[in-house]
Amino acid sequence: MKRVALVSLGCPKNLVDSEYICQRLLAAGYSLESDPGKAGTIVVNTCAFLTESVEESIQTLLGYLEEGKEVVCTGCLVSRYGEELLEELPEVRLFAGPGTYDRLVRTLESDAHYLAPEFTGVVRRSYATTGASAYVKVSKGCSNNCSYCLIPSLRGELVSKPPRDIVDECRDLAASGVKEIILVAQDLGGYGRDHDGYPHLSSLLKDISGIEDIQWIRLMYMHPASLDEPLVAAMRDNPKVVPYLDLPIQHVSETVLKAMGRRGGTDAVRKALHLLDDLYPDIWIRSTVMVGHPGEDEQAFGELEEFILQGHIDHLGVFAYSAEEGTRSASLGGDIPLEVKNARRDRIMEIQQDVSRRRLASLVGEKIPVLVEGYHPETDLLLAGRAPFQAPEVDGMVIITEGTPSFGTFSEVEITDTMEYDLLGRIA
Repeated sequence: MKRVALVSLGCPKNLVDSEYICQRLLAAGYSLESDPGKAGTIVVNTCAFLTESVEESIQTLLGYLEEGKEVVCTGCLVSRYGEELLEELPEVRLFAGPGTYDRLVRTLESDAHYLAPEFTGVVRRSYATTGASAYVKVSKGCSNNCSYCLIPSLRGELVSKPPRDIVDECRDLAASGVKEIILVAQDLGGYGRDHDGYPHLSSLLKDISGIEDIQWIRLMYMHPASLDEPLVAAMRDNPKVVPYLDLPIQHVSETVLKAMGRRGGTDAVRKALHLLDDLYPDIWIRSTVMVGHPGEDEQAFGELEEFILQGHIDHLGVFAYSAEEGTRSASLGGDIPLEVKNARRDRIMEIQQDVSRRRLASLVGEKIPVLVEGYHPETDLLLAGRAPFQAPEVDGMVIITEGTPSFGTFSEVEITDTMEYDLLGRIA
């Protein structure tokens, strides 16, 4: 029995592909090892969205090659560099691009060394590595074509998964013990636009919520221009959909958003936030912004600074712009010095930390439902879980200081204190 370990880099959408690869390997009789040191073959599912992720992917491949492992490279690195990788990394056993993973096992048993990416269907699996939560991709690729983004070239244009496949996948995951479904895509609101007759995302939420064992449904990655009233109403009125939305705005300056090629510009950002404020004021909003993009002068940065000060966003990720070869943004010129970009990033994070601190402090004394996930990552003396307004890994956690609930279950927790991003509480 061949012992294989899989290392997944990058975003949750990549993790779904990794889990699909694991499922295919298990079905073929391979033994999956959680410890790469015990495996003879390492599959590295790479990310290549930014230069730093390319560097991480290559260093990971080289590290396992130096250990004498048989290495298989899958993912976006293959999409970005293609057959050039065969010359640069000839020691790698196989390069397999996205869309080819159903042929991975068969190819490993042949003499082939390269599978070109195929931007067709979206994977469906019943295997999850994340305990009581699981990500489900409703589509792959993106047709928004933002100026700074490589996704269309790495993953192709938007391809939506058939609605029945999505519901069946959620049902299979629920049968395996999953309690929370996290719907992901490059732009959830774009779901179905490539197929006449596909339902609106609001209808899909209703169908998934009909699965008895699914208790939470979470939405991540919604372009502001894609948000509409039927979806906000469906989220608000469905008790299984948590009051949370990942809405990447990237900026608020019209000058910068135009340079970024962001569909709808600042009007789309403000309309989306007004829509949520009017119809669903209790929702928690996660977002991302990018500082230092060409066109962001002091006035534009000031607009962003003032917007964040107003406290519209509950959780925020801030990134310094990276000029990626092959993007339209990289050809705009007007590079902003790295030290300026980093200073702007730190300033926005400083403002947001104060916003988040006040928001979390308002919860002290409240009792909230928490999905208990296991021991705290730093000690077995404490348990940790997530509230409805906390997505995995990016939004902090609830640290349970009193009580011993079972892992993978929901418990009511009374919040007793706060940290910078985390909450502390006891089982109520």
